[in-house]
Amino acid sequence: MIESPCIKVCTLDASGDLCLGCFRTLDEIGAWAALSDAQRWDVLERLPNRRRDHDARVAARGGAMQNCERCGARFNCGALDTEQPCWCTEYPPVAPSGPSARCMCPACLRAAAQLRG
Repeated sequence: MIESPCIKVCTLDASGDLCLGCFRTLDEIGAWAALSDAQRWDVLERLPNRRRDHDARVAARGGAMQNCERCGARFNCGALDTEQPCWCTEYPPVAPSGPSARCMCPACLRAAAQLRG
């Protein structure tokens, strides 16, 4: 049986459908236990291209730096890191503040999480 490629870095990309740890889609992750070895090999063969595409998109944007939606500060978005979970997973989920909302810097996310608590 072919083992899961999960590396315990479960952070989703901006689309919310692709894990940046193993580069499987949510559907592939959910179906993994039921897939045959041939189907698992098919998935595994697609993963290097997905990682390469992701890395190219991050590089084209100038890296993982973003501006905080609340204060405008520049910060490193950990959700673009394929080696470890994003720092933001340490906080409870906080809803975005608008239709084009993006991530918050660590200080603003910490403050927003404390308001929810």
